Amino acid sequence: MARDEVSGAQRAAAFLLALEKEHAGTVLRHIDPEVIVEVVEAMGELPAELTNTDGVRELYKDMIKSLAGPRGVRRKSEAELYALIESTLGKQQAAELFDKIQHRLQQERPFLSIEKEPAKNIAIALGEQSEAVIALVLAHLDPSLSAEVLRSLDPKRAYDVVRRMAGVTPPSIDVLVSISEDLSARLKEIATGPVVTEPTMRKKSIADMLNFSPAEVEKNVLESMAKDDADMAKEVREFMFTWEDLAKVEKRPMQKILASVDTKTLAIALKACSAKVEGNIMANLSERVRVMVSEERELAGAMPMQEVQGARNEIMKAVRTLMESGEFRPARAGQDLVT
Repeated sequence: MARDEVSGAQRAAAFLLALEKEHAGTVLRHIDPEVIVEVVEAMGELPAELTNTDGVRELYKDMIKSLAGPRGVRRKSEAELYALIESTLGKQQAAELFDKIQHRLQQERPFLSIEKEPAKNIAIALGEQSEAVIALVLAHLDPSLSAEVLRSLDPKRAYDVVRRMAGVTPPSIDVLVSISEDLSARLKEIATGPVVTEPTMRKKSIADMLNFSPAEVEKNVLESMAKDDADMAKEVREFMFTWEDLAKVEKRPMQKILASVDTKTLAIALKACSAKVEGNIMANLSERVRVMVSEERELAGAMPMQEVQGARNEIMKAVRTLMESGEFRPARAGQDLVT
């Protein structure tokens, strides 16, 4: 930040913090009460230029002070700031002043209290909200924190949130404060309560449970779930059979799966693939098709993992189509195959 961009309140705040506590109190007594709010608020958000020795020295020069041994200052904690103001104005006035400061901060940064919470907890709390609310909150948080929270969302939902952020129209401050208060209350519950399982892990747990259930139970549960929440049923099905499970598919069903996939898609999907999955897929292709896949894979060169994942998704769609039609049923968890 350039020197001419530093506000008067920040200069005054840095100067006061560089003084001894009793001297700073004496100066504060002579400052207009309305100005004190700005100065005290600035004490908690000083730019780096005003927190080192050189910055303070320049500040002294600007204020035409001739003080020996200028020293750097550090940002004060909220408790230290309160103690400083209380020693100057008294307990009642200090409380009133801090109420004004908190109100002002709330108006300017309604989600400030949330930023102090761990990103993991913020992600859990926001994960329970709609994409519109998540976009609104992330648009007001520090970009680095927003990015960390965004990484916790599944790719499809993250894209929707980012898309909404690009065109977000902030509602009234009352609505923002209400959302902030609700989230703060939820974050307190998360911090003090039992560990909350993330939605993705809950769906995986459901899939694992169904894998150990009889086929008829699995069928009934998924059909009922699809009627109530088609998206959830789809996600649970995806967890029940993953890309890595292709390594365990037997010859006949694997050939059915591969019959509906073109060589280009297969070549891309095999990039960065585990040896077991690749080995089982290639073993179920004819010699001619193996050569074609190998050549197309080499010609494609390096590719973004996103494109590789897209090709794998096409193959997994073919798997789920066969599963839903009853033409393919993977071996169930704990079930031994015999010949």
